[in-house]
Amino acid sequence: MRRQCRAVKPNGERCTLPATGQHGLCWAHAPENAEKRRRTAARGGRGKANREVVRIKEELRALKDDLLRGSVDRNDAAVVVQVYRVLKDLIELERRVKETDQLAIEIEELKREYGTAG
Repeated sequence: MRRQCRAVKPNGERCTLPATGQHGLCWAHAPENAEKRRRTAARGGRGKANREVVRIKEELRALKDDLLRGSVDRNDAAVVVQVYRVLKDLIELERRVKETDQLAIEIEELKREYGTAG
């Protein structure tokens, strides 16, 4: 039977992944994998948000073109722009949550490394 990772997650629960390293930690909590986890998390977070931003910009440009051609009512366009502002705010919020989660993981890693986790 495999050992369970001894790490405690930021929410206070014990990690349920199997321990793979000599320190009794899973890959996701092993300090030697910290840099690779940071690079992977950074790539993953930016990719989705960037695609969403690109798509929203394309849609707003199309809306602007339709508005200038007169095929979209100004009031309708104004409401659509308000919806896009909300989407922009949600994308930013999602980015900040991911960033905060990553910082919490890094803080826990530092606590373990320096023996202050408790």
